[in-house]
Amino acid sequence: MRGAILDPDIPTPAEEPAVRASQARETGRWNYRSTGLLICVLALAMVATLRGIRVGEFSYNVDESQHAVSGLYFADLVRDHPFTDPVGYTYRYYAQYPALSGVIHWPPLFYCFEGVFFLVLGPTVVAARLTILLFTLFGLVFWFLLVRELLNEWAAAFSAAVLALLPCVILFEKTVMLEIPLLSWCIAASFFWILYLLRGKKSNIYWFAALAGAAALTKQNGIYLIPFCVLSGLLCGGWRLFLRKEALRAAGIYFLLVSPFYALAYAVHWKTIAMDLTERMIGGSDRWVFYSQALPSQLGWSLLGLAFLGILTSRKWARAKLPAIMSSWIVACYVTFTLIGHMEARYVIYWIPAFLYFASGLLFCFFRKPWLRVAGSAAAVVVLAATLASAWTFHRPYVTGYAAVPKRILQESKSAIILFDGPLPGNFIFFMRADDPDRRFLVLRKALYAYRIKKNGGGIELVHSPQEIVDLIHDDGVRFIVVSDRVPLDFESQKMLREILKGPSYRELGRFPIGGDEVLPPNSSLILYENLNWTPPAARYLTIKMLTTDHDIVVPFDAFSSLQTK
Repeated sequence: MRGAILDPDIPTPAEEPAVRASQARETGRWNYRSTGLLICVLALAMVATLRGIRVGEFSYNVDESQHAVSGLYFADLVRDHPFTDPVGYTYRYYAQYPALSGVIHWPPLFYCFEGVFFLVLGPTVVAARLTILLFTLFGLVFWFLLVRELLNEWAAAFSAAVLALLPCVILFEKTVMLEIPLLSWCIAASFFWILYLLRGKKSNIYWFAALAGAAALTKQNGIYLIPFCVLSGLLCGGWRLFLRKEALRAAGIYFLLVSPFYALAYAVHWKTIAMDLTERMIGGSDRWVFYSQALPSQLGWSLLGLAFLGILTSRKWARAKLPAIMSSWIVACYVTFTLIGHMEARYVIYWIPAFLYFASGLLFCFFRKPWLRVAGSAAAVVVLAATLASAWTFHRPYVTGYAAVPKRILQESKSAIILFDGPLPGNFIFFMRADDPDRRFLVLRKALYAYRIKKNGGGIELVHSPQEIVDLIHDDGVRFIVVSDRVPLDFESQKMLREILKGPSYRELGRFPIGGDEVLPPNSSLILYENLNWTPPAARYLTIKMLTTDHDIVVPFDAFSSLQTK
């Protein structure tokens, strides 16, 4: 085909005519068998993901609860459409529900989808998890299509099913984190990029640019697509590939999509983002082996061994340049995430599709003799069955107990200001907002102290004596206080607050045990108190201490029109 970088119909010297003919048939037009296999893969993924979808609340890595509250913000943004003052609206929203993350710290695209699910299905844990399921299915469709194009439909069904069922993947299919949405955007972008390298069709590179932009607007880790694009492009077409008109236009589309958000993030939030990216920096040689050491536990030794055998034998079964393209995927992920410095084993998830390509190629394309093909298929069945069994018994870590506290508060009052001091504040804030459609409650989270995103980012104590705490409760019109017990306290003000709550001015309304298998320490609870001497706010303004921007958020209490503060 004119303009193609390499033609998929041109066989490599190592390919035998019969094998070439078989691959041509299997990667040809779409057929009923391909449809049936894809439906089976998606059904399997749905069953595995939906199992236990109602169990637990938001808890994973603290971030999960903030992702949920950010989705609520975008749902309310659509509902209220504050076109005249979006910045002021955001400040007021954060002052009332201080657990937003998807405005600056993380890109906003996922929260837009999550917000739509909240608008349609209601603000629930299940709705948030169904958003992740949507992205799971989206990514699996494109991975199936890609492997079918590069290998055959049986290899596509096997690799897509294994990808959906791997423990390190299914964890995030059941968790409201950004890993699955980002992985899905990246797989879809890679599909069109590889098609462009194979066929040279201009529309494919434009689709790649749009989907790569969506990845970058979901999570910063999507930047690995840039070195993947560069490495694979150089190997397939040389540097002149990037001077083509369509390549330059695609680059323009990408930067047009991502530059507004990243320019804003750099201007107002860069120091905090840089801190977050370097907080787990590992020095010396350990840094360069971190992800290679994490890979076996994430992928599994059996699949990893098959993948390495597939890499070693790929010249015999893969079409020209394809091993180099998929190896570029692996190298790009390894170099990018190693250089970022914020090192977590979960980032191996972006590597896994490329390794599954090589494992699938070995099992379904390498063997030529009939009995060896049967043996390869049998091995694939065994691997898939073992992965399915592991997925079926998998239970994500979870926490319960937070949702009961807002329901108790709503029994006592139709409107109030609440001081919260405990772990997972975003989890409490989510349910407080979800159970309060008229937004008549306000949660104070940064009253005693404030962190720069998280503990290891640094913090500051805002009150230093019991009298200052009493004044704070009076000035801000606090009626209810929620505190944790049995949890280590980092600031003296936390200890002072708990001593104050033992006095006659406060009444304990209930203790709410925190359940689940991710509770540290065990047997902890949330305790709800009522301020018996409650009065409306004496202060005119509510000040939220911000360590992530160059100014604090100051909002007049009168701005909360639905809050009964007088």
